[in-house]
Amino acid sequence: SHAIGFADPGPAPGGHLLLGFHAGDQRIHSERAYGHAVSFDVYLLPPGRIAELLSRAGLVVAAQLVREPGAREKRPHARLLARKPGQP
Repeated sequence: SHAIGFADPGPAPGGHLLLGFHAGDQRIHSERAYGHAVSFDVYLLPPGRIAELLSRAGLVVAAQLVREPGAREKRPHARLLARKPGQP
């Protein structure tokens, strides 16, 4: 929920948010990325959980798309389109 809250104030009333992310339900630790030694954790969340967090932040999820990984990809990609209620 912190990730959604940091974008405050978010879209203006009547405005939209298009959010794209890798979908999943796991934590992945990386020690190498883009040819460099690194150390970080990535938390993949299911699109339904992200939609729930957006709803808690006062947005209405209007559309959800999940695309399975392509030939050179490892994880599904998700997109959520949300709208902040109200008039612009």
